[in-house]
Amino acid sequence: MIVRFLRTRALCLPVIATSLVALLVLAACGSGSSGGSSTPTTGGSGGTFPATVTHKFGTTTVPAAPQRVVSLGYTDQDAILALGVVPVGVREFTGDQPSATWPWAQPKLDGQTPTVLPVGDVSTEAIAALRPDLIVGISAGLTQETYATYSKIAPTIAQPAGFVDYGTPWQDATTLTGKALGKTAEADKLIADTDAGFVTAKSTYPALVGKSVAAVRPSSADNASFFVWGSQDLRGRFLESLGMTIPAEFDTLAGSNFYATISTEQLSKLDQADVVVLVTASAQERQAFESLPGYGNLKAVQQNKIIVLDDDESAALSFSSVLSLPSVLETLPAKLATAAG
Repeated sequence: MIVRFLRTRALCLPVIATSLVALLVLAACGSGSSGGSSTPTTGGSGGTFPATVTHKFGTTTVPAAPQRVVSLGYTDQDAILALGVVPVGVREFTGDQPSATWPWAQPKLDGQTPTVLPVGDVSTEAIAALRPDLIVGISAGLTQETYATYSKIAPTIAQPAGFVDYGTPWQDATTLTGKALGKTAEADKLIADTDAGFVTAKSTYPALVGKSVAAVRPSSADNASFFVWGSQDLRGRFLESLGMTIPAEFDTLAGSNFYATISTEQLSKLDQADVVVLVTASAQERQAFESLPGYGNLKAVQQNKIIVLDDDESAALSFSSVLSLPSVLETLPAKLATAAG
């Protein structure tokens, strides 16, 4: 596949032949790969092996506690790190962060520097060179073909069935990762602790319950369309976990995807939402969106019910992991409540 990169300081979006739009919408920004040491993974302890993990393409058996884990999915590193395992390889996703790891997860690296894999195609040679004994590709959007290819290198965990690609809920992603690493109990605790944060936020901001919301980002390729994330997207799931709702039309337009592409001529569709959340790390993107004809007439704009997330907030919400969600829960519910009020 051919990968082209459109780069700005805060924006770098992959254009990949088989999944162009999916990757455009998946991340707010990204960067090229960087080198790193292939320090052996801090392996899991305890657990029962062999471990069997069920996913979209069948089952994978992990024969022993993994010692060299490759995080192939765009956000899989967070759950792996949260469970006390440092991958030997991490997939680039967004933000040009050291070791492709954002500040909320950096302490979990324990001073190690995983090899950074590119945001576009990852060759089998690059994976094999890391000598993995486990490949985690829950958020990699694997196909049957790519799953089979990577499985020839090492046991590979794909996304679970029942969800759109790139839309696996953080709870399921953490559970699958915990099973593969022999850390089921630890995964359960991480999920319970994170769920408790949602319970607290929902009780603290009851005004959010029942309010409709649209999470959007402008098209980076041109100014002819914008993206709205549906309820099967991680950002949509976060908002619904606070008791908010996604307008039904956006899910209908999204179909089997985690997003809908809407012409900017139909910008007024956003008036279906009580609150609009603009998820973008690029000032240029924001300016382009705010300059669209009809933007000033939007209900959310006129009533001051639009929220613009900064770089860190956008990335943390896009990751929606057990490591990133606590920081989102600290700030976004309050902003949403103010806008919804």
